Amino acid sequence: MMALVLFLTACNKSGMNAGSGNVAIFLTDGPGEYDSVFIDIQKVEVKIDNDSLHKRDDHHGDDDHDGDDHLKSRDEYGEWIDINYAPAVIDVLSLRNGVETKLGEANIKTGTVRKIRITLGTKNRVVKAGVSNTLELVNPTNNYLYVKLWEKHRQRDRGNATDSSNVKVWVDFDIANSIVEANGKFYLKPVLRPFCNENFGEVEGKVLPADAKAVVRISDGKGFNGVALPDRTGQFKLRGLETGTYTVTVEGIAPYIKQTISNVNVTQGKETDLGTITLKK
Repeated sequence: MMALVLFLTACNKSGMNAGSGNVAIFLTDGPGEYDSVFIDIQKVEVKIDNDSLHKRDDHHGDDDHDGDDHLKSRDEYGEWIDINYAPAVIDVLSLRNGVETKLGEANIKTGTVRKIRITLGTKNRVVKAGVSNTLELVNPTNNYLYVKLWEKHRQRDRGNATDSSNVKVWVDFDIANSIVEANGKFYLKPVLRPFCNENFGEVEGKVLPADAKAVVRISDGKGFNGVALPDRTGQFKLRGLETGTYTVTVEGIAPYIKQTISNVNVTQGKETDLGTITLKK
């Protein structure tokens, strides 16, 4: 139950090619119904495969297991490079509805970004109903979180130089599915759902009235489920969605009646606006 689930996606067909470039990592949030969730991020690294023979081969790293990666600075699958990240405890719930924070970036001479490694500290906490609780990390690789990258999930900006490659990756911290409550304790099993803006879509809208305290849920009927908590004005946004058809459910507190919107079409690189949704009693 406590197995770590990490998903990451990419945005172009050729990774990082020859020539200098830059890789930047951003964090955003798939919220849960808590007051705050503080995640202690101590270090962020990327694994760079600088063998040009592999740059278009997504399956090259299939056998690159995480269990011993933290014991090596490099192996046959690549070399670990530090992102210029300053250690911090981040309230990931403050990053909802399209808000993001840049964790950091690194200059890369050449290669393909294969993995992200996030090192967590011990100050992970969740606040629920005004009470602060320790988040106990249960993870097969201790405090190291490994995220594999595929071409579909990297966004590339060639910039002005024809031989440069700038890669951007957004990591959606899915809080709703990352915290397990059991026997009065809270366990952290991070679910990271990364994406890029080019190959993924968004759903946005507004829910009224504010006193309905609505929760917006989205599902593709194939196992993917996302959550959004509208802000004080009722605005919400769900990012990092695969192209496809979704069902959106908007549910408020009693006596407001749940509303379901079927056949919501999402297209890569586009925003699907549901307009204003007014819940009735």
